[in-house]
Amino acid sequence: MGQPVYQGYDADELYAQYNNRGMVPDFADYGADNAHRSDVIRASGQAMVLDIAYGALPAQQTDLFLPDATNPPLHIFIHGGYWQWNDRKPYAFVAEQMVPAGAAVATIGYPLCPTIGFRELCDSVRTGIAYLWRHAADHGYDRDRIHVSGHSAGGHLTALMAATDWPAFENGLPVDLIKSTIPISGVFDLEPIRHTPIGDPLSLDAETAHALSPLFLPAPAKGPMTITVGGDESAEFHRQAATYRQHLRGQGVSADVLDITGKHHFSVVAELAVADSPLLRRALELMGL
Repeated sequence: MGQPVYQGYDADELYAQYNNRGMVPDFADYGADNAHRSDVIRASGQAMVLDIAYGALPAQQTDLFLPDATNPPLHIFIHGGYWQWNDRKPYAFVAEQMVPAGAAVATIGYPLCPTIGFRELCDSVRTGIAYLWRHAADHGYDRDRIHVSGHSAGGHLTALMAATDWPAFENGLPVDLIKSTIPISGVFDLEPIRHTPIGDPLSLDAETAHALSPLFLPAPAKGPMTITVGGDESAEFHRQAATYRQHLRGQGVSADVLDITGKHHFSVVAELAVADSPLLRRALELMGL
């Protein structure tokens, strides 16, 4: 056993806790299924607006899927990929069940590390969400009912959005811009990532990791949060979820952990589009649907 670097783990043990691809050898099959389902959504003929630019960079775009409803709530989904992989396109499947239930769904893209700095990546997501709030009337959803979920790195970003001081980020934005959040398989303390190969493209130092870790940030708004984790995920993902829940509850936030039995890191996110799954039911409940 090597020298402990975090929570008693040596470097190799810690990497094993966060190396989700190593834990699920057929992880690519889940991504391929998500992409196929997303292609079906885009080809379905339902109301949608694709490739909406919220910034100058190519990745700063969002896709919007709209229900046959007047002034529906908006559910924003933030994709994962450890801040260095993936894009929004394979996650249109999130709209499968939500749109027929009466929600608008936006899948938001963002530039990735190392082509952009970590702080700039986080601010890009903030910019995208602020854009969706400002332009709600253009597309017919209710800017006063914006809800956010995200998976893996998107889970971290979801929690970071919930911790954002929106009026300080941009004049005119409400402190409670986001009404509820569902971070799925999120990392809420970035410190362990610095000690694994996952962190190399992120160029995180200890100060930046701490400053952008939701675990150490206040909750300006008190909207409810459902922290979701797959039952078969590593001990570290479960510990992060439980520790973050405690942090939020200490600030008066209604926070719970949804532990989905039998699901691992790459299968748990699909539960957002499984009819009558606990995760989908919770997302619809938070939107009042």
